[in-house]
Amino acid sequence: NESPFVEVMGHKAQVNGQWRTFICPKHEKDEDCPFCEARSALLATGDDNDKTLAKNYSARKMYVVKVIDRAHEDEGPKFWRFNHDYRKTGIFDKIFGVLQAIADSTAPNIMDAENGRDLVITIARDQNGRPTVNSIVQGDPSPLHSDAETAQNWINDDRTWEDVYSVKPYSYLEIIVKGGEPTWKKNASGEGGEWVDKNAISDEVVDDSEDELTIGSDVDSEDTPAKEEPA
Repeated sequence: NESPFVEVMGHKAQVNGQWRTFICPKHEKDEDCPFCEARSALLATGDDNDKTLAKNYSARKMYVVKVIDRAHEDEGPKFWRFNHDYRKTGIFDKIFGVLQAIADSTAPNIMDAENGRDLVITIARDQNGRPTVNSIVQGDPSPLHSDAETAQNWINDDRTWEDVYSVKPYSYLEIIVKGGEPTWKKNASGEGGEWVDKNAISDEVVDDSEDELTIGSDVDSEDTPAKEEPA
Protein backbone atom coordinates (compact mmCIF):
# COMPACT_ATOMS: atom_id res chain seq x y z
CA ASN A 1 0.00 0.00 0.00
CA GLU A 2 2.98 2.32 -0.36
CA SER A 3 4.38 3.46 -3.68
CA PRO A 4 8.09 4.12 -4.24
CA PHE A 5 7.15 6.65 -6.92
CA VAL A 6 6.87 10.32 -5.94
CA GLU A 7 4.84 12.57 -8.22
CA VAL A 8 6.34 16.03 -8.78
CA MET A 9 5.50 18.92 -11.07
CA GLY A 10 8.12 20.66 -13.16
CA HIS A 11 8.68 23.11 -15.98
CA LYS A 12 10.86 22.61 -19.04
CA ALA A 13 12.78 25.38 -20.77
CA GLN A 14 15.80 25.85 -22.98
CA VAL A 15 18.89 27.36 -21.36
CA ASN A 16 21.89 28.08 -23.56
CA GLY A 17 20.41 25.83 -26.26
CA GLN A 18 19.77 22.83 -24.00
CA TRP A 19 16.49 21.66 -22.47
CA ARG A 20 16.43 21.79 -18.67
CA THR A 21 13.85 20.76 -16.10
CA PHE A 22 12.93 22.93 -13.10
CA ILE A 23 10.82 21.76 -10.18
CA CYS A 24 7.75 24.01 -9.79
CA PRO A 25 7.87 25.97 -6.49
CA LYS A 26 4.12 26.67 -6.66
CA HIS A 27 3.10 23.02 -6.83
CA GLU A 28 5.78 21.63 -4.52
CA LYS A 29 6.28 24.47 -2.00
CA ASP A 30 3.18 26.64 -2.44
CA GLU A 31 5.50 29.52 -3.33
CA ASP A 32 5.46 32.04 -6.19
CA CYS A 33 6.62 30.62 -9.53
CA PRO A 34 7.68 32.79 -12.52
CA PHE A 35 6.64 30.06 -14.96
CA CYS A 36 3.14 29.83 -13.52
CA GLU A 37 2.85 33.63 -13.42
CA ALA A 38 3.84 33.88 -17.09
CA ARG A 39 1.26 31.24 -17.98
CA SER A 40 -1.51 33.07 -16.08
CA ALA A 41 -0.61 36.40 -17.68
CA LEU A 42 -0.75 34.94 -21.18
CA LEU A 43 -4.07 33.19 -20.57
CA ALA A 44 -5.53 36.41 -19.17
CA THR A 45 -5.18 38.25 -22.50
CA GLY A 46 -7.76 36.01 -24.18
CA ASP A 47 -5.66 35.99 -27.35
CA ASP A 48 -5.47 32.60 -29.10
CA ASN A 49 -1.76 33.00 -29.84
CA ASP A 50 -1.07 33.79 -26.20
CA LYS A 51 -3.05 30.72 -25.14
CA THR A 52 -0.83 28.60 -27.35
CA LEU A 53 2.30 30.26 -25.99
CA ALA A 54 1.06 29.72 -22.42
CA LYS A 55 1.46 25.95 -22.87
CA ASN A 56 5.24 26.44 -22.84
CA TYR A 57 5.00 27.62 -19.23
CA SER A 58 2.70 24.89 -17.94
CA ALA A 59 3.85 22.56 -15.17
CA ARG A 60 4.15 18.89 -16.16
CA LYS A 61 3.81 15.78 -14.05
CA MET A 62 6.95 13.71 -13.46
CA TYR A 63 7.92 10.80 -11.27
CA VAL A 64 10.96 10.31 -9.06
CA VAL A 65 11.96 6.89 -7.74
CA LYS A 66 14.90 5.78 -5.61
CA VAL A 67 16.97 3.13 -7.40
CA ILE A 68 20.19 1.16 -7.51
CA ASP A 69 21.98 1.34 -10.86
CA ARG A 70 23.39 -2.18 -11.20
CA ALA A 71 26.10 -0.89 -13.55
CA HIS A 72 27.33 1.46 -10.80
CA GLU A 73 26.46 -0.20 -7.49
CA ASP A 74 29.45 1.46 -5.83
CA GLU A 75 27.67 4.81 -6.12
CA GLY A 76 24.83 3.61 -3.89
CA PRO A 77 21.18 4.73 -4.04
CA LYS A 78 20.26 7.27 -6.71
CA PHE A 79 17.12 9.08 -7.79
CA TRP A 80 15.64 8.57 -11.25
CA ARG A 81 13.30 11.25 -12.62
CA PHE A 82 11.20 10.68 -15.72
CA ASN A 83 8.18 12.25 -17.40
CA HIS A 84 4.55 11.25 -17.12
CA ASP A 85 3.05 10.24 -20.46
CA TYR A 86 -0.62 11.09 -20.90
CA ARG A 87 -0.77 8.62 -23.80
CA LYS A 88 -0.18 5.81 -21.26
CA THR A 89 2.92 4.60 -23.13
CA GLY A 90 5.60 6.12 -20.90
CA ILE A 91 8.17 4.71 -18.49
CA PHE A 92 5.73 4.57 -15.57
CA ASP A 93 3.22 2.67 -17.70
CA LYS A 94 5.87 0.15 -18.78
CA ILE A 95 6.84 -0.43 -15.14
CA PHE A 96 3.18 -0.84 -14.19
CA GLY A 97 2.88 -3.41 -16.97
CA VAL A 98 5.67 -5.40 -15.31
CA LEU A 99 3.86 -5.26 -11.96
CA GLN A 100 0.68 -6.55 -13.56
CA ALA A 101 2.58 -9.35 -15.30
CA ILE A 102 4.01 -10.70 -12.02
CA ALA A 103 0.99 -9.98 -9.81
CA ASP A 104 0.12 -13.67 -9.50
CA SER A 105 3.69 -14.93 -9.22
CA THR A 106 5.38 -16.26 -6.09
CA ALA A 107 7.46 -13.06 -5.84
CA PRO A 108 5.18 -10.18 -6.92
CA ASN A 109 6.83 -7.45 -4.81
CA ILE A 110 9.76 -6.04 -6.81
CA MET A 111 10.78 -3.96 -3.77
CA ASP A 112 11.25 -6.93 -1.42
CA ALA A 113 14.84 -6.85 -0.10
CA GLU A 114 15.19 -10.63 -0.05
CA ASN A 115 13.06 -11.82 -2.93
CA GLY A 116 12.50 -8.80 -5.14
CA ARG A 117 13.27 -8.25 -8.82
CA ASP A 118 15.51 -6.00 -10.85
CA LEU A 119 14.03 -4.07 -13.75
CA VAL A 120 15.94 -4.50 -17.00
CA ILE A 121 15.64 -1.31 -19.05
CA THR A 122 16.40 -1.16 -22.78
CA ILE A 123 17.29 2.32 -24.00
CA ALA A 124 17.66 3.43 -27.63
CA ARG A 125 17.68 6.79 -29.41
CA ASP A 126 14.84 8.25 -31.44
CA GLN A 127 15.08 10.05 -34.79
CA ASN A 128 16.24 13.20 -33.01
CA GLY A 129 19.03 11.43 -31.16
CA ARG A 130 17.27 11.61 -27.79
CA PRO A 131 17.42 8.60 -25.45
CA THR A 132 14.14 6.75 -25.11
CA VAL A 133 13.11 3.67 -23.12
CA ASN A 134 12.06 0.92 -25.53
CA SER A 135 11.14 -1.74 -22.99
CA ILE A 136 11.20 -2.67 -19.31
CA VAL A 137 11.11 -6.30 -18.21
CA GLN A 138 11.54 -8.02 -14.85
CA GLY A 139 14.51 -10.09 -13.76
CA ASP A 140 14.38 -13.22 -11.64
CA PRO A 141 13.74 -12.94 -7.88
CA SER A 142 16.98 -12.17 -6.03
CA PRO A 143 18.28 -10.37 -2.91
CA LEU A 144 18.90 -6.63 -3.06
CA HIS A 145 22.59 -7.44 -2.59
CA SER A 146 24.58 -10.57 -1.80
CA ASP A 147 26.22 -8.73 1.11
CA ALA A 148 23.66 -8.18 3.89
CA GLU A 149 25.47 -5.13 5.29
CA THR A 150 25.53 -3.38 1.92
CA ALA A 151 21.84 -4.08 1.40
CA GLN A 152 20.99 -2.70 4.84
CA ASN A 153 23.03 0.44 4.23
CA TRP A 154 21.07 1.05 1.04
CA ILE A 155 17.77 0.50 2.82
CA ASN A 156 18.73 2.86 5.65
CA ASP A 157 19.65 5.68 3.27
CA ASP A 158 17.25 8.43 4.35
CA ARG A 159 17.78 10.98 1.57
CA THR A 160 14.77 12.13 -0.43
CA TRP A 161 14.41 13.39 -4.00
CA GLU A 162 14.68 16.97 -2.75
CA ASP A 163 18.28 16.31 -1.76
CA VAL A 164 19.09 15.90 -5.47
CA TYR A 165 16.43 17.80 -7.43
CA SER A 166 16.27 21.06 -5.51
CA VAL A 167 13.61 23.73 -6.00
CA LYS A 168 15.35 26.76 -7.48
CA PRO A 169 14.69 30.24 -5.98
CA TYR A 170 12.34 32.72 -7.64
CA SER A 171 15.18 34.99 -8.79
CA TYR A 172 16.84 32.06 -10.59
CA LEU A 173 13.66 30.92 -12.36
CA GLU A 174 12.70 34.47 -13.33
CA ILE A 175 15.88 34.75 -15.39
CA ILE A 176 15.00 31.48 -17.17
CA VAL A 177 11.49 32.71 -17.99
CA LYS A 178 12.95 35.92 -19.45
CA GLY A 179 15.19 33.88 -21.74
CA GLY A 180 18.41 34.39 -19.81
CA GLU A 181 21.05 32.08 -18.34
CA PRO A 182 21.32 32.22 -14.53
CA THR A 183 24.73 32.41 -12.94
CA TRP A 184 25.85 33.25 -9.43
CA LYS A 185 27.51 36.64 -8.98
CA LYS A 186 29.46 37.08 -5.77
CA ASN A 187 29.38 40.30 -3.80
CA ALA A 188 32.48 42.49 -3.89
CA SER A 189 33.30 41.32 -0.37
CA GLY A 190 33.29 37.72 -1.52
CA GLU A 191 30.49 36.88 0.91
CA GLY A 192 27.03 36.18 -0.44
CA GLY A 193 25.74 37.23 -3.83
CA GLU A 194 22.78 36.95 -6.16
CA TRP A 195 21.51 35.19 -9.27
CA VAL A 196 22.00 37.28 -12.41
CA ASP A 197 21.72 36.80 -16.16
CA LYS A 198 25.13 35.64 -17.39
CA ASN A 199 24.60 37.41 -20.72
CA ALA A 200 24.19 40.78 -18.98
CA ILE A 201 27.46 40.88 -17.02
CA SER A 202 31.16 40.15 -17.39
CA ASP A 203 32.35 36.67 -16.44
CA GLU A 204 35.09 37.72 -14.04
CA VAL A 205 33.09 37.15 -10.84
CA VAL A 206 30.61 34.43 -11.77
CA ASP A 207 30.33 30.70 -11.23
CA ASP A 208 28.69 29.17 -14.31
CA SER A 209 28.65 25.48 -13.32
CA GLU A 210 24.94 24.85 -13.58
CA ASP A 211 24.44 21.47 -15.26
CA GLU A 212 21.37 19.45 -14.26
CA LEU A 213 21.16 15.91 -12.93
CA THR A 214 18.59 13.36 -13.89
CA ILE A 215 20.05 10.51 -11.87
CA GLY A 216 21.80 11.63 -8.72
CA SER A 217 23.46 10.23 -5.61
CA ASP A 218 25.67 11.40 -2.77
CA VAL A 219 28.67 11.32 -5.14
CA ASP A 220 26.89 13.72 -7.49
CA SER A 221 25.63 17.28 -7.14
CA GLU A 222 23.73 19.72 -9.34
CA ASP A 223 27.08 21.18 -10.39
CA THR A 224 28.27 17.95 -12.07
CA PRO A 225 27.80 16.91 -15.72
CA ALA A 226 24.33 15.63 -16.47
CA LYS A 227 23.30 12.08 -17.19
CA GLU A 228 20.73 11.98 -19.93
CA GLU A 229 17.08 11.53 -19.10
CA PRO A 230 15.04 9.30 -21.41
CA ALA A 231 12.52 11.50 -23.22
